[in-house]
Amino acid sequence: MRTRAVAFLALGALVAGGCANPAGRLREAERENQRLSGEVAELTRAVQSVNAYTEELRAPGAAGRSFRMYYSPASLEQMASQLFPLRMAARNFHQQLQGEVILERLSDVRFGADNTFTCRATLRGENIRYTGSVPKMYQARVRQFQSGVASGVVADLVVELSMSPDNTLLARAHATRTKLRVNSDSSAEDMLRGQMNDRVLRTPFSFSLSIPGGNVVPRGMLLTANHLVITYAPE
Repeated sequence: MRTRAVAFLALGALVAGGCANPAGRLREAERENQRLSGEVAELTRAVQSVNAYTEELRAPGAAGRSFRMYYSPASLEQMASQLFPLRMAARNFHQQLQGEVILERLSDVRFGADNTFTCRATLRGENIRYTGSVPKMYQARVRQFQSGVASGVVADLVVELSMSPDNTLLARAHATRTKLRVNSDSSAEDMLRGQMNDRVLRTPFSFSLSIPGGNVVPRGMLLTANHLVITYAPE
């Protein structure tokens, strides 16, 4: 009997193992498929960037004495650091906020497809006060919101680059997430993000690409996986 029991246990273990093993292999295959799909997507984006760059090289501005300037994500962050801290009226972020919002830093720049990149903006408030009428039961939450903005806000942005007819670089930004470093509250953060998109980020930011003292003008812009490429040509 003992021998038969051991045999049945061994058979049961073998059957259970045989049933579990295909499921395990299926999960492993799914993970491998996800990994390969991600690699294919990355390769597709890289090919698109190469094709766009090739077309840009064939453009009329590529002939003669034209040249190109290449900017990496790190170099863009370095150039942006020279603009900060940047002070703005708090009412630009919310119509009923008083005080100032200080943009302190731009970081985590990552280039993507279709001339877009993502980045993270770090802000904080100074002398922030909500001027709207607040029922007594919500006054504590408003004070927490004011304190949260004063302590700092992190905003994740998607930025689309383009060239204007006068060869100015235009940056259209959209906030995808805002996070209060202190007193985090999803409803307040959603409201702040919506106000940022509706007010501060409603119009594109413009940047001159002119080279002081040079007799060249920007003729084209392209964002690859690794560089922002600006083409210059004689006037």
